[in-house]
Amino acid sequence: MEYYYEDILKQLHKLMAEHKEQEAYAILEQELSMPYIPKDVEPELIRLYNDCRSTLRRDKHQRSYDEEDIEALLNGSLEEQFMAVELLKKSNIRNHLDQIEAYLCSTPHLLVSSYLIDALMEQKIADEIHMKYNEMDISFLPCYIEAPMRSKGAIIAANALCEWFEDEDPTFLKLCIESLIQECYLHLPFNIDEDEGIPLALSVVCYVMRANGAQKEIDEFLSDKNLEDEKGFVLLLNKHGI
Repeated sequence: MEYYYEDILKQLHKLMAEHKEQEAYAILEQELSMPYIPKDVEPELIRLYNDCRSTLRRDKHQRSYDEEDIEALLNGSLEEQFMAVELLKKSNIRNHLDQIEAYLCSTPHLLVSSYLIDALMEQKIADEIHMKYNEMDISFLPCYIEAPMRSKGAIIAANALCEWFEDEDPTFLKLCIESLIQECYLHLPFNIDEDEGIPLALSVVCYVMRANGAQKEIDEFLSDKNLEDEKGFVLLLNKHGI
């Protein structure tokens, strides 16, 4: 876990040095919402959170965006794309389907496209949406997409993680569930299939252990759970370096 938070802090400092406070703020909100935060890390997370919030508030006063800016923001920097998502969540998203579809059919950032699809799902959009996914052209109806963590595969993965770590290491379980949620959202507009549940859980465990520099623990875990021959799941978290 120590290495996990070291990586998080390095990422946050890098984002803020690059003036990407919106991305840093999103990460900080997620981290500070966790039920357990190491005492030696929490003060720095809170300080960074306050710095980000102050900067974003100052920028907001300098430039107030509205719905007319959405198309320009979607075609702007990554930080501006996240700002567009926030505007869309607060607006009637049906008025902006053309702009959203144009973005999704270009070369969208994986996180931004996931957040956009989630926003479409929240507002129960019944229009067919076209997008580019892994260099394929696909179509989907947002209102019919199952919430990522309600799919059979995600439930199986979450149950497996709880079975493996709930009593043994609740803190590690929290990190695994957090990574599982991120992975499931990154797969939108697709859900995790039932037969992918256990391989996904296994890959999440290995992902979190590697983030803590614990390769030996991975081998011990696989042996202890008789999962030596279990095929892993190719995580988008790894593939896209998120």
